[in-house]
Amino acid sequence: MASIAYATDEEPTSPPSGLRGIRQLEWGSHIAQFYGSADELRTVLVPYFKAGLENNERCLWVVREPFGVDAARSALRAEVPDLDERERAGQIEIVNGDEFCSADAKVHPHELVAGLVEREAEALALGYSGLRTNGNCNWVGADQWDDFLDYETLVHETARDRRMICMCSYAMDQFGNGEQFDVMERHDMTIPSAHRPRKKDIDGDSEEPPEKDFRDELERQKRIFDMAMAASKMGTWRYTIADNICVYDENAQGLYGLTEPRFLHDEEGVKTKFHADDMDLMWERVAKALDPKGDGSYEVEYRVKQLDGSWRWLSAWGLVEFEGEGESRKPIAITGASRDLTELKAAEALQRLLINELNHRVKNTLATVQAVGMQTLKGAVDLPSARETLDRRIGAMAKAHDLLRSREWAGAEIGEVVARSLDAFALAQVNAEGPSVDVSPRHALALSMALHELATNASKYGALSRPEGRVSIRWNSGGERLRLEWRESGGPRVTAPTKKGFGSRLLERLLVTDLRGEIELKYAPSGLRFAIDAPL
Repeated sequence: MASIAYATDEEPTSPPSGLRGIRQLEWGSHIAQFYGSADELRTVLVPYFKAGLENNERCLWVVREPFGVDAARSALRAEVPDLDERERAGQIEIVNGDEFCSADAKVHPHELVAGLVEREAEALALGYSGLRTNGNCNWVGADQWDDFLDYETLVHETARDRRMICMCSYAMDQFGNGEQFDVMERHDMTIPSAHRPRKKDIDGDSEEPPEKDFRDELERQKRIFDMAMAASKMGTWRYTIADNICVYDENAQGLYGLTEPRFLHDEEGVKTKFHADDMDLMWERVAKALDPKGDGSYEVEYRVKQLDGSWRWLSAWGLVEFEGEGESRKPIAITGASRDLTELKAAEALQRLLINELNHRVKNTLATVQAVGMQTLKGAVDLPSARETLDRRIGAMAKAHDLLRSREWAGAEIGEVVARSLDAFALAQVNAEGPSVDVSPRHALALSMALHELATNASKYGALSRPEGRVSIRWNSGGERLRLEWRESGGPRVTAPTKKGFGSRLLERLLVTDLRGEIELKYAPSGLRFAIDAPL
């Protein structure tokens, strides 16, 4: 039973739990373990700390009898062969609980929690991913109980926003009437004990535990767990090998597009439910998990057909239940959970598309920069003027890139493209009008370079070289095509050049070749006339 929220991002920010049946925990988890023997402490805490060490977490294990320092260190070393090296490096401390608090000491909640926070900060500063702790609480006496509950409340509130996971172990025979429920209320998850001792009332007489209340609390935590699973788009299942049946909980039925919990995994059923391209991998992973010589771990991603015929990506993982030992060991079932990966897969596909598009744009941009550089230097009279011209042209490209980046390369509005392209020129002499039209990144870059080249030419030889000169820019769109016109007036008398210059070649390359457009360029005596007509 649990109320820990499972991580939904594929980003591996949720640490492995090491707990049976629970793959991951959220940072900030506060867990209570009820135990009745040293074996229960060993079974839960050894894999719990092993998972933390392997996840590069700093660990603090505060132990007491019946599972003391030597026993704890020996049991953990059997699972983590380099434990001694990790202890020497300071990744884990295994200490006697009397160093922290004892039955005859006053409990100071804020001081104890401050110590945890300090250890977490130190762990992060040393490069660990977080702090994982456990403390055996069997020392708490009746006169310390209220203060200790305050401590547990404070841990519960403090840990939630921090990179720490805290587990508290309680002996089943230390509780008075209903005190186990005080513990449950202050933790995210409870790991129950198989041990069921008789409880003592205030007068010391034995009485049976309030089983109904306990069952109610278990049911409440199960409901919370189910809600967390639903919110995380997860569901659980159990596949039994003998009858080839998989039973899905309600959440998993929704994920797999099922209308009932039982599903027969025969050849026909599997072919109608799972994507053909994923089945070889699925059966390969199943066979590996069922191998009696393996660790029984099962994990795979596949597509599952939904009731409406669409496909949903799922991640499934589980553990195989074996019976017998040695050569007689054989698998009997797989118990696991599944999570919806559809949105993650769509995001990954979009990311690949964007990377490919970015690579294409970078290649085109470099080719344009190369062409601009070569042509600028080819027609240069001297190096300083060439440097100045090249800087201005690359600066025009940079402004277009800034505009596109501000809109996440989804395109740009043409009015913004015109304004950015001409903001270094005599704007008082420019009149730009037209409807709001969104253009593609390719159009934005090409138009920015073209407008910059026209404005530069007008500043040197045309309308913008005189105070009385004017430039009129008009554009319109018929939905599928864009037409932009540039008209100059009031400048020096215009004569056609004797040979085609770089500006003309650039306009042709950018607008005709890149945009598959048509251009009109007229050297009217009263002023230059230019127009571009291109598909959107």
